[in-house]
Amino acid sequence: MSSPATPFEPLYVVDTHALIWYLRNDKKLSSQAKTIFQAAEQNQTVLIISAIVMAELYYANAKNNWFADFMVIYTDILSKPFIRFMPVDHTHIPNFSQDVAVPEMHDRIIAGVARRLNAPLITSDPLIIATGIVKIVW
Repeated sequence: MSSPATPFEPLYVVDTHALIWYLRNDKKLSSQAKTIFQAAEQNQTVLIISAIVMAELYYANAKNNWFADFMVIYTDILSKPFIRFMPVDHTHIPNFSQDVAVPEMHDRIIAGVARRLNAPLITSDPLIIATGIVKIVW
């Protein structure tokens, strides 16, 4: 007897706001995105977080003071076995032109990660969604 097919993709790339709303248990996180995060917590899928997302999280937290100690949040994220990190390095620069439809540089990098991995991007960003360059989950 075979096990039922999982409704989840093997990988999802996570945008900054989705990660923030997940960490804060914020109602702004869509039910579909929340379901994917919960599936990842149960090892049914893997979440990819770009180094750019972590940098944006740091700066957003410094501005909004959501978390008293960013290093506690950072260490917790690093410890989660269902999260993998994608560094941003010089090898990605030649790919930037393929994602030119995304107007903001950081969003372009995040969308590019999803495109290169052929993974859905968990985002509600209308500027990324409008480009159609990656599959969006929200």
